[in-house]
Amino acid sequence: MESGDCSQCRSKTMILITRLLLLMSLAMGMEAWGADAYYTAAPIEAWVVDADTGAPIEGAVVTANWQLVGFSYDTGGRKLGQLEVMETVTDRNGRFHFPGFTKVNASGNVLREEDPQILVFKSGYRYLRATNQYPIGKEGEQGTYRKSPIIGQKLKMKRADEDIKKYASNLGFLSDYLATIANARGAEGIPRMIRALACERQRLRTIDPTIGSIPVPGTTNLEADCGFK
Repeated sequence: MESGDCSQCRSKTMILITRLLLLMSLAMGMEAWGADAYYTAAPIEAWVVDADTGAPIEGAVVTANWQLVGFSYDTGGRKLGQLEVMETVTDRNGRFHFPGFTKVNASGNVLREEDPQILVFKSGYRYLRATNQYPIGKEGEQGTYRKSPIIGQKLKMKRADEDIKKYASNLGFLSDYLATIANARGAEGIPRMIRALACERQRLRTIDPTIGSIPVPGTTNLEADCGFK
């Protein structure tokens, strides 16, 4: 009996030690993750132009989102909401602007390379995407001040692929990026971009009804007033 009791004691002790080591490991990981209490983002000003002619592109929809990433051992981070989401449209000179800000980070999550992510879309063009390119393993070591690499730049948009199906397939990637934003903030956070993509889907289907579905976050009734029949 005594031997059996000792065996049970050792088993319980090992379980407690294992749990303690796991908790210590998790605590060290959270400390290394280094979530900041607040973030400051620099203002963003840039221009969108035609890649072939250099002419400014008016009316391109531009979104900026600061993606918060949560701690995870298995994936290197899980996308868990947005610190901020903004949207605007380019003017006659192809210019767009987002104001800077300082925001409290109550989530405990961190900003990484999508700090911000810039998405640009105009009907008939391939979409643009820009993020920060941090060295591998250094994504979470940038501090509280964040600055987009496109500030002051001319962003060159290429004309859409003449193959409608290839163009539609490319737009599917844009839809995936938008879905991440919409899932955290709702499609109402990027209404112009959602509507522009929905209308482009309708336009492409009038050209080629066999085109597969292009998922668009939010309600699809936005296509009703696009003007395509």
